[in-house]
Amino acid sequence: MTMWRGVGGLTFIAPGATHYWEYWFSPLSDVGATVASPNLMEDQINVQLATSYPGVVAQGKGDAPGIVYTVRVTNLGAASMGYDLNIGTWQ
Repeated sequence: MTMWRGVGGLTFIAPGATHYWEYWFSPLSDVGATVASPNLMEDQINVQLATSYPGVVAQGKGDAPGIVYTVRVTNLGAASMGYDLNIGTWQ
């Protein structure tokens, strides 16, 4: 498994909010199964960030469509939290 930490830059999410993320691999290639998880950037107790609806979207035309991966991050806690993403592939 290959893992990248700190993808997307520092982002703040409010309690109850959901962020929609898109990520891709140059040159918009299909790398197979991926995993995305929040990387918590603050010391905060009882804040849970959860991912849901991982997906993949084929964009473009012809024999080589561009591939974009998607995921949602929701703050299930009672306080805001700073985070970025950890992205992994099974290759």
